[in-house]
Amino acid sequence: RYLPFAANPHEENPARGYVLSANQAPAGFAVPGYYNPDGRYRRLRERLDAPGVRWDVDNSQALQLDGGRDLAQRLLAPLLGELRAALHGEELALLEELAAWDGEHRLDSRPAVLFNQLLYQLAREAMADELGGDFFAALLGTRRVTPALVALAADPGSPWWDDRATPEREGRAQIAARAWRAGLAHLRGVLGADPAQWQWGRAHTLTFAHPLGRVAPLDRLLNVGEFAAPGSHEVPNNLAHKFGPAPWPVEYGPSIRRLVDFAAPQQGLASAPLGQSGVPFDDHYADQAQDYLAGAYRPMALDAQEIAAQARGVLWLRP
Repeated sequence: RYLPFAANPHEENPARGYVLSANQAPAGFAVPGYYNPDGRYRRLRERLDAPGVRWDVDNSQALQLDGGRDLAQRLLAPLLGELRAALHGEELALLEELAAWDGEHRLDSRPAVLFNQLLYQLAREAMADELGGDFFAALLGTRRVTPALVALAADPGSPWWDDRATPEREGRAQIAARAWRAGLAHLRGVLGADPAQWQWGRAHTLTFAHPLGRVAPLDRLLNVGEFAAPGSHEVPNNLAHKFGPAPWPVEYGPSIRRLVDFAAPQQGLASAPLGQSGVPFDDHYADQAQDYLAGAYRPMALDAQEIAAQARGVLWLRP
């Protein structure tokens, strides 16, 4: 039904001292819509509510570049006992490494690779037999997969655990172990037999693709990358990839990062994905790409005289 304007979700001077949105469903009022999972919001709240922190430009920058979330701990908690009982040798050692993971998607992280593969593999082993290929693929394109898997992992009696392709009735322990082993087999196939090579920066990459670069050989001329990319889907540093098996090319990310201290707005900082120029082969077409991934920021000049003094050229767009 139609609601009055006053019923719009809003906050005004909340007691916590800040207003925050990460495209999650608004709390306290049911508003129909297609929202992001709340993991990114909860991670930001966790950091912002940490006691004794005096927020400044430096730790605000670190917050924008945070690549962590608590999804692994929430998903694995009900599964670890059964997995430990079923696994041995290298399979068990890798599981223990994942169990100790802090959730940060660093470039050299192997647990980040293990977890993102397991996330997909659990969905496939538990849900694909009921849904069939087309519906399962459609599910992976939604934002409901992650919360559904967390709920499923916590329910050992769910009928989703049964593999309908077999006469036996499988349970959570069997399907979780099958998913873990299938995930390791996939990683060996795409990243190599040596688990030492399973690093997030090898599996999670970013290529800045020009619209014409979708066609060879223009891709070699116009695309920029590929680069090893930190961050992940639904973390503060939201360099997001599709829900699926490794590898995970980045699909989208922050169009710009800004840090503005309102006590000194003329000292604001920004980080842009590619470059100031949209013209291929221009010196400034891609000169910020690696800085963007490394988390480097540049000053945002606001004073007209300062801008004129630092200008290196002028781009005219004539009809």
